[in-house]
Amino acid sequence: MNPTPDDTAVAEVPAVVVEAAHGHGACDNCQAALQGHYCHHCGQSAHNPLKHVGHAIEEVFESFWHLDGRIFRTLRDLLVPGRVAVNFLKGQRVGYVQPLRLFVILTLFTFFVGKLTVHADDMRMSGGDNALFASAKTVQEVETMRAAQVAEIEAQQSGSPTAAAAFAMAMAAVNTAAAQRAAELEQQAQGTTGTTGTAMNRAAQAAGRASGDGYGTFFAHDINGKPWDPDTNPVVFSSMPRFFNDWLNRRLANGQANVQRMGRKTDLYVQAILTALPGALFFLMPVFALVLRVAYAGRRIGYLEHLVVALYSHAWLMLVLLATFLTIGATGAIGNTAVNAIGDCILVALWLAVPVYLLWMQQRVYGGRGWATLARYVFIGGIYFWLVLGGVMYAALAGVSS
Repeated sequence: MNPTPDDTAVAEVPAVVVEAAHGHGACDNCQAALQGHYCHHCGQSAHNPLKHVGHAIEEVFESFWHLDGRIFRTLRDLLVPGRVAVNFLKGQRVGYVQPLRLFVILTLFTFFVGKLTVHADDMRMSGGDNALFASAKTVQEVETMRAAQVAEIEAQQSGSPTAAAAFAMAMAAVNTAAAQRAAELEQQAQGTTGTTGTAMNRAAQAAGRASGDGYGTFFAHDINGKPWDPDTNPVVFSSMPRFFNDWLNRRLANGQANVQRMGRKTDLYVQAILTALPGALFFLMPVFALVLRVAYAGRRIGYLEHLVVALYSHAWLMLVLLATFLTIGATGAIGNTAVNAIGDCILVALWLAVPVYLLWMQQRVYGGRGWATLARYVFIGGIYFWLVLGGVMYAALAGVSS
């Protein structure tokens, strides 16, 4: 059948569109013919931000506001217990930031802020720099008192092996205070005619004697009846592979060197722990999801769905921790008594809200009778307490021995 005039007109329309498409050129990414400002094949924009400053600025702001809108929507709904998790599990995902991405962003940002705002004063012995050894009149008396303090710390450490990081800090403080007092006594014995440089040298020599006399500050246990040494007398577990033993001794050596380097600078220990904490939290996520799976074993809920709940609940915890860091930083910067009181009230309110929020979220996500939810909540909370405690201890040891 011959085409009618109307059919011919219709058939000519695509030709006009194709001709216009070639006017836009080809996509730089996939070479497909462009039919507008975006490639219909790969989605790349026809604008090249490298050739026009205006396009570059436009692309930056477009990307920022696109992400920013989703983040604000997610954070807004995250303030209501369980709302984001419930909506996400129902399939309403496009308006929210993915749970893993949100948790990673908030965790990294929170601890970045924490390292800027949380600081600790240097450790002081009995309220003064050298008050512990102030009564010592000779270097020998300082050494005798130091040995007694070290022995007491080692005795306490043997009864509480999980507090290794805290005892390492105390050991470093004792050794440093003893070294300073010994340097003062040596300077007094030799007179005050020496230069500042020689006094600093004597202090350095005393510090070297205090830290290198066999009383290790991070790990000071005998191995096979001899002092531990990472090269000549390492810790060896026969049941473990060689790479594990090498890794363990390397971390012990790092901890030994770091504690001697950081001395009694408490803030350095705090910063090291804050650096290691995000890694411990990432490890806790799959474990916490497994605890949820066990607590709700009778429900037809997959492990990945529990993981979504774990990620969003911890994202909210990161918001609480971020608010805590910001409050501490603000009150510390202002230094006003009234502001400090307000800051303390804010901190108390933040952390009192944590158990209420988590219980409410658990009830809203999983449903069920109130008493059953409460029983599961206590079970989950008890296990998670020990998980967090272990994570913090790991972060302390990992931070000092990194």
